[in-house]
Amino acid sequence: MKPPVVSSSILLWADSSKRTIKLAKISLLIVSLLPIWLTEALSAATKLRLSQSNVGVTAAPLWIATSQGLFKKYGIDLGPVYVRNSTIQMMALTTHEVQLSHTGGAPTLSAVAAGHDLKIVATFGQGVYWDIVAKPELKSVEELRGRDLGVTNIGGTTWIGAILGLEHFGLNPDRDRIKLQGIGDQTVLVQALNSGRVDAILVEPALSRELRRKGFRVLAELSAAKLPFASSGLVVSRQYLQQQPEIVENVLKVMIEATAFLYKSANREIVLKFLTERLKITDPTTANETFQDLDKLIAKKPYPDVAGLKNIQRVMRYNPGVLKVKAEDLVDERIYRKLEESHFIDRLYR
Repeated sequence: MKPPVVSSSILLWADSSKRTIKLAKISLLIVSLLPIWLTEALSAATKLRLSQSNVGVTAAPLWIATSQGLFKKYGIDLGPVYVRNSTIQMMALTTHEVQLSHTGGAPTLSAVAAGHDLKIVATFGQGVYWDIVAKPELKSVEELRGRDLGVTNIGGTTWIGAILGLEHFGLNPDRDRIKLQGIGDQTVLVQALNSGRVDAILVEPALSRELRRKGFRVLAELSAAKLPFASSGLVVSRQYLQQQPEIVENVLKVMIEATAFLYKSANREIVLKFLTERLKITDPTTANETFQDLDKLIAKKPYPDVAGLKNIQRVMRYNPGVLKVKAEDLVDERIYRKLEESHFIDRLYR
């Protein structure tokens, strides 16, 4: 008896069915492995710690970058570490407790003078931007003679900024008996002025506006003087920069993207929310006016500021080690130049 004849169409169907079953098995395998792959991808994200001491508007890029998930976009799991002052920041950076620091030129110069090998790869704060705000009875900067002026900490960024600001008006803290007191961050400085602990403070414009509305007197807006000053930048050890240049580049990209986010009017409500929560600004008008300060406080193009470093060195001439540091050698502008020449920054503002 002859075997039954199997038509070609049945054979094709059978072959197709086998392929379908095989593809289905592969699909099921992919679906079953997907959670594992996702977990591995997430765990592969580079874990970093970046220190920040300022709680003013200049810290906004870091807040925005964290809240908007910009670090994750570049495969970075970053934990911001907030510390009380720049001295502690340098201790954390030089002992490798953190990999990067968002800090000023003054503490960086001090650390390098003490023998630590650090590099500034970007400067976001270019210029002395604070206001001098005083009790109502003081009517001019000259009346600060013999008074107490509050800054964040002695030897830190606002301390240098205060000296440069006073110098601009022909004053010298030693000669004119102006006592610079290290009080704490910007919000603590406001509390100190409110309580009468000091006669005047050096504070960001956003906070000085609110103080003005309460009756305090703004003696000077130092941003108008356009004094060269490296007030805040991205700092890293030379060793880490050499070993992980791509990570440092990605962190800088994030900070530049976060800065562009601040400048875009479409993000106004998100930024306002952060400003009011972080700076404790209660007056809506003051919060809105803070947008006027961005150009003064945060540079769109954060090139490493050598001129600002040299101005700091001049003030810190009491420290022979700081004078020996060559400002040009302290900065490493290769990553910034790469981003600028590739038009990465310009594209963010189109």
